[in-house]
Amino acid sequence: MNLSQLSRALDERTEGLVRNRVLLASADSTNAVARGIVRSFLDSDIQPPSFLVVAVRQEAGRGRLRREWLSLPDRGVYLSLVIASQGEEELASLPLLVGAGVSRRISQICGCQCRLKWPNDLMVGGRKVGGILIECLTRGQAASGAVIGIGVNYSGSEEVSAVGGIGMDEITQELPELPEVVAEIAVAVEDELQHIGDMAYAVARSREVSEHQPGDSIRFRTGEGVQQGTFAGIDDRGHLILLGSRGVEIRLSAGDVVEERKDKRYEP
Repeated sequence: MNLSQLSRALDERTEGLVRNRVLLASADSTNAVARGIVRSFLDSDIQPPSFLVVAVRQEAGRGRLRREWLSLPDRGVYLSLVIASQGEEELASLPLLVGAGVSRRISQICGCQCRLKWPNDLMVGGRKVGGILIECLTRGQAASGAVIGIGVNYSGSEEVSAVGGIGMDEITQELPELPEVVAEIAVAVEDELQHIGDMAYAVARSREVSEHQPGDSIRFRTGEGVQQGTFAGIDDRGHLILLGSRGVEIRLSAGDVVEERKDKRYEP
């Protein structure tokens, strides 16, 4: 994939907020590039504009808790979308909307069932095909920006398989070219962001694509250490509901650490 091909694919498929773009052959990480641009606006007390950062490869891709994200050249979708975000309702709805939108679009592209392992892992057949990392930056009361980082395995590899992952090309034999897939993922997010702040819509969409089933055992980490609970649903605020020991109800926000996984190295 060269940058001209990527630019053409985005021109053909996207509009609106992704018209502002930074297209890179290589980057430490698209989220790092996006954060740097956002900070330059915030330091001048200017609300950052919406824009998209896409890289052909990442040298230091990261997920949640600074875990490494494998980012081989021309083997994956590596993008970050920046939007202005104000208010708790918008921020609370963001991970639900993005997760549901991307999982649905992968399902459409690959003819599969891509599910969301709460709050940010994209799963196909129990194997991870992608992940989402959302970071919010603020400066005072007036200016803020949300950086939506998305990584999707376009091509499978021994390295991806070794950590329990799967590539889109292992799911379908009719996979579009990588630039088209990048554009489709960006559009999927753009479509869902029309509903930002609508928690009822966001929760409903998230429930529809949930990987978790009632009774699933899930480990999680809090300030008190690693604990375990049984999945009991997603509440109207988008919190994960677990039943702990003796039936005690536990509710986790998207910022809490869920430990239900096979591998830790490449988890967003």
